[in-house]
Amino acid sequence: RRPNTLQEKNEALTLNLNKLHGNFDCSCENLNMQQSGPMFACVISGRPLTTAFKQKSDTRFVLDVPRPSTVSDFSISMLKPLPKSHGATIYFCLPPYKDWQYLGAITVDHPSQIYSAPWRGTIPDSTEGVQIGISIEKAEFIKNLQPKSQSEEKKKLISSVQGIAKDLYNYLQSFAKTTRMGEMLVLPPKVRVIKANNRTHESYLTDHLDCR
Repeated sequence: RRPNTLQEKNEALTLNLNKLHGNFDCSCENLNMQQSGPMFACVISGRPLTTAFKQKSDTRFVLDVPRPSTVSDFSISMLKPLPKSHGATIYFCLPPYKDWQYLGAITVDHPSQIYSAPWRGTIPDSTEGVQIGISIEKAEFIKNLQPKSQSEEKKKLISSVQGIAKDLYNYLQSFAKTTRMGEMLVLPPKVRVIKANNRTHESYLTDHLDCR
């Protein structure tokens, strides 16, 4: 049976990678990518598989994606394995093709990955194309990369936690009293700090944990 879904096509490409492993010299020190045949493949949901990546340098490849507003998700697969010391980083770029944004990476251990189109719903339907870029990098470099969406979510989480701490501090400060022993916090009976800070806490759960 021919693979029809994006997931099935992705799995088929992974199987083909194992068959191709013996035909590719991945011990080359200088990572010479001038090998016969395509290095990478892209499967876009609802479209035929494509290997039309343009090689810009020994370690960089670019694919033009037409009609990007109709793309919901896509898969990038490695057709020829890289050394374990390296991986392929995946980027995308919107017109006028100046700001490349990191999406993720594939390696010989994880040679394919499915991504939701990050531009979906953010570009006009008339946008003619976007570009998907691949760059071969050392594994140590890849470990330090983080997709923009995760980076922004981390900043938002830190900001929320700082806001909670500030609200809690201000609330406790309202109980500060000067006594003969100096400044102290004098709490009335049955005070529950968490209850007093409940509004901020619920807001945090709604924004980050979605468990209200």
